[in-house]
Amino acid sequence: MVLIVDGDSGFRKTLNTLLRRGGGFDACVEARNGVEAIAKTKHLLPSLAILDSSLPEMNGLELAGQLKAIAPELPIFMMIEEVNMNVEKEALSRGITAVFSKLDDLATLVANARAVCGID
Repeated sequence: MVLIVDGDSGFRKTLNTLLRRGGGFDACVEARNGVEAIAKTKHLLPSLAILDSSLPEMNGLELAGQLKAIAPELPIFMMIEEVNMNVEKEALSRGITAVFSKLDDLATLVANARAVCGID
C-alpha cells in the first residue's frame, strides 16, 4: 500500500491512478496534510509514502521525520516543485529515500516505487 500525501487533490488522484494502473500497486491511500498522513501511517502501515515538500501545517521534511519515528523502515519519496540541490541534500540527510520533481515524468517515480516495494 502506498500513502500519497499532497494538498492538491488532482495531483493525488493522478498519482494514485498511475501507481494502481501502471505501477501494479493494489492499494493507495491519500492524505491531504501531515495530520492525516500520521494517522493513516499509524493505522495502515504503508509500504511506501510519497510526500509533497510543501504541505499545509507542516512541511514534507517535518512530516518525514514524524513518519520515520512511527515506521523507521518506511521508504519515503518527496516531491518538490522544481529541482533544488539544497532541498534534495537536506531531504536525503533526513532519511528520505528519493526526491522527485513534480515537473518531471512521473513514470520515473512509479518505476522507483516498484523497485523499492519489490514489485517485478
